[in-house]
Amino acid sequence: MKRYLALVVGVAVLALAPAAIAASPHYIRGPDATVSGNSLTVSWKAAGLGNTVDSVDFTLTGTANVTSQCFTRSGNPVQGVPKSEQVDVNVTGEFPVRNGQVTGSLSVSPLSTLTCTGNQQVRILDVSFDLFLNGDDLPEVHLTG
Repeated sequence: MKRYLALVVGVAVLALAPAAIAASPHYIRGPDATVSGNSLTVSWKAAGLGNTVDSVDFTLTGTANVTSQCFTRSGNPVQGVPKSEQVDVNVTGEFPVRNGQVTGSLSVSPLSTLTCTGNQQVRILDVSFDLFLNGDDLPEVHLTG
């Protein structure tokens, strides 16, 4: 009877071991930060989330230091001093998990609060950031640039 019980316990442990090993959250691409137009976007792909999770919440927090200026349609800067500002970042999103993986991105838009008149457009001249990406059960990632 003791041998039978030991065998049953051993089989149960082996049966549960793959589920414990499979849930090992990690990033397989990124996170990467890019600036396009008047937006800053952080993109990533994570895996090892297991098959028991339907979605993962992500939060992007930190600050971005932005220098921007108005430009005409023909690409000439409008007279005046470029605007420098610090933008507080606090963006969240919920992303679906498929086959233990999640692909996502969070954007800060507009990145600059500068407003231009007429047909002028805001252009980002310089940006630096100090950001933190947090996702359920994933390690926190510090992004600087």
